[in-house]
Amino acid sequence: MAKYSFRLFTLFALVMVALGVMNTTTLAQYPVGNSHLSDIKPGSVLFYNRYTSNPANPQQGDTQINITNTSQNLDASLHLFLVDASTCSVADSFVSLTPNQTASFLTSEFDPGVQGYIVAVAVDGGLPTQHNFLVGDEYIRETDGRQYNLPAVSVARRSSDSVEPSGEGVASLVFNGVEYEQLPASLALSSFNSQTTDNTQVHIYAPSANLIVGAAPSTASIFTLVYDDTERVFSTTTRFVCYGSFTLSSLRIAGGSLNTLVPSGRTGWVRFNGGGRPLLGAVVQRGNVFQGGHNLHALSTLSSFTINIPSFGI
Repeated sequence: MAKYSFRLFTLFALVMVALGVMNTTTLAQYPVGNSHLSDIKPGSVLFYNRYTSNPANPQQGDTQINITNTSQNLDASLHLFLVDASTCSVADSFVSLTPNQTASFLTSEFDPGVQGYIVAVAVDGGLPTQHNFLVGDEYIRETDGRQYNLPAVSVARRSSDSVEPSGEGVASLVFNGVEYEQLPASLALSSFNSQTTDNTQVHIYAPSANLIVGAAPSTASIFTLVYDDTERVFSTTTRFVCYGSFTLSSLRIAGGSLNTLVPSGRTGWVRFNGGGRPLLGAVVQRGNVFQGGHNLHALSTLSSFTINIPSFGI
C-alpha cells in the first residue's frame, strides 16, 4: 500500500513541477508548420462568416462578435473590415487588446442593419504582422428565430518577416502557404437532413480581394454537386453577387427537386467549388428535432490569393 502511495505522490509532484514550468515559461505561438486554416486554432487573420442585425428590434435579430488575444505577453492590434453582403462596400475599425484580453461588441450597435462577413487582421503600425494568438467566435440570432454559434475561421501567418507596403497606403495579405496559410478553393456541407422535414440555409461568399474601398459588385458562380446517401450525384450552379444566402430547397435539380433526390428520412451532402476563387461560409439547419449552425468544411485550397488592405494605423 505504501508503494502505491509513494508512486501517486511522485506522479503528483511531477505534475506540479510541470505546471510550475508552464506558469513561468513564456508560451510560444501556435506552431504553424504544415497546418491549414481552421476554426479550432489561433491565427493572425480571422474570418467571421456571418453577421446580421435588426436595428429596429435587436431582440429579434443581432450578432455578438467575440475576439480574444491568447498571448500571455504580447499586445494585439487588429484592423477590422465589415463587408456588406448587398453592396460589397467595406467599413473598417481598429481594436487593441492587451495580453489575455477579450473583447465583444454587438453589430446592432457597431454596424446596424447590415448583413455580411467580417475580416480581422493582426497589424503593427497599420501593416499586417505575425500574431498567431487570435481566436474568436460569434453568437447569431436571425430575424426568423434561428440562433447559433459560429467560431471564427483562423488563418495563421507562416512568415515572421515584416509585411512591406505593396503600394502607397496599401498592404497585401498573400495567402499562398508561405506568407499566410492558403484559403479554401472548395467547401463541403458534410450532411443535411431531407428538406421535406428540415430547412437548411447556406451562407457562402468569395472574400473580396479589395478591402480598401470594396470590390465592385459582380456575379460569382459556384459549381455545386449534391449527393444523396447512396452516392448518387446531381450537379447545379449557384450564383451570388457579394454574398450568397439561400435555402437548399431552392437549388435547381435536373429531373426533379432536392426532395426527390433526398426524400423524407434520408440524408445528403453538398460540394461547392469556387471556380478559381476562394470560398468561405456557414450553414444553419432547423428541423423538428435538431437545429444549429456550423462553418462549411474546407476540402481543397487555392495555390495563392491576395487581399489588399489599407496600411495606415491608429
